[in-house]
Amino acid sequence: MKKIKEFPKPETWWEHIVSYGETDGMKVVYYGNYFHWFEQARSHFLRELGYSYLQIEEKGIFLPVVEAHCNYLGPARYEDIIRVRTGIFEWKRASLSFYYEIYNLSTDNKKITRGWTKHPCVDKNGKIVPVPPWLKEMIQRHA
Repeated sequence: MKKIKEFPKPETWWEHIVSYGETDGMKVVYYGNYFHWFEQARSHFLRELGYSYLQIEEKGIFLPVVEAHCNYLGPARYEDIIRVRTGIFEWKRASLSFYYEIYNLSTDNKKITRGWTKHPCVDKNGKIVPVPPWLKEMIQRHA
């Protein structure tokens, strides 16, 4: 797990109530759902800062996940309210990496998960391209 000294700016928060279908037989969230929450929080982050994923794709840029990491610190259960904090912690010439922390508001706002995903910028043919200046500027103007 990459160590983050200070949460990256800008950041957004996405809130969610855990549904029954996201849990296992013991009503504890199935581990794979945390990656789905990362995706939802990432989409929320981009939308809040200027463009939806769809608008970014309409401009010819796609952001596939090539790495995903999650460190589980505690559980979330059915009907818990969770908040996902999202920011971009690493910019490279042709990729960016998002960082996430998940807090369980139902257990005194305890941090229950942290993780990150790495995304190269690719065109519609899957060819890696540099991060477009408009994308980086859109995000960094909110920092």
